[in-house]
Amino acid sequence: MITGQCLCGTVRWRIEGPVAPPSHCHCTMCRKAHAAPVVSFTACAAEDFDWIAGEEAIVAYPSSPGFIRPFCGLCGSALPGTTPEPDEISVPMGNLDGEPGLRGGRHIFTADKLPWVVIPAGAECSAGHPPGADLPERPGPDRPDAAPAGQLRGSCLCGATAYELSQIPEFYNCHCSRCRRARAAAHTTNGVVALAALYFTRGEDRVSLFRLPGAKRFGQAFCVTCGSGLPRRDTQFGTAIVPYGSLDTAAPGPGWHIFTASRAPWWQIADELPQYPERRP
Repeated sequence: MITGQCLCGTVRWRIEGPVAPPSHCHCTMCRKAHAAPVVSFTACAAEDFDWIAGEEAIVAYPSSPGFIRPFCGLCGSALPGTTPEPDEISVPMGNLDGEPGLRGGRHIFTADKLPWVVIPAGAECSAGHPPGADLPERPGPDRPDAAPAGQLRGSCLCGATAYELSQIPEFYNCHCSRCRRARAAAHTTNGVVALAALYFTRGEDRVSLFRLPGAKRFGQAFCVTCGSGLPRRDTQFGTAIVPYGSLDTAAPGPGWHIFTASRAPWWQIADELPQYPERRP
């Protein structure tokens, strides 16, 4: 049996049956929905899937025909959802519990891959959906691809919220278990800017903030309509934390990995960036 839960633990589920090999998706819609550079999924038969708790907290967002992207309305974590494949549940792997025993897998929608993401040598790849999948193409969000020099722009998947940065962050990859649950992905890629460098151009009233109980600094900001992760203000330290996956404009890639001691067992780090078991010294 495989189990999973959202960041706040309100929504929990289980799978009692076989699951598909991983699919690591690079499409722009998954990046937006999870605010992560790449999102890993498995799948199971609908009859083998059960919600254990928290169904009342689930918000469903139809991102495209046949694709429902549920998320926890309390903490914003992406949750298992449906696809046009009949009787199948698509399950993000980042918020699975423990060791699901899955390895390898195919990288899909590599035509949309961020230039700095390195796919492991020998991995199977598809520019779009896997070969033989009779699924509609996923339209990407229509967003501006340019910003004035020294600025970045970003938005959520549904477009209700948008923001600008007047400062270019230094980005890093975080593999801690909290980030995995928050983004429902193998890791998140975040950057930090001065608080005054973040400005929401629309929809700031659509942003919800979840603060993880017991954590000094950890939290998650997300769109209440589509669940997409968004920049979070940390007024205590005078900074804003910016998820790379929410960007619309090109930005420098991350410079290092942190908390690699907590790396998901099914994810392989294939680049040559410095790695730190916990925080960067």
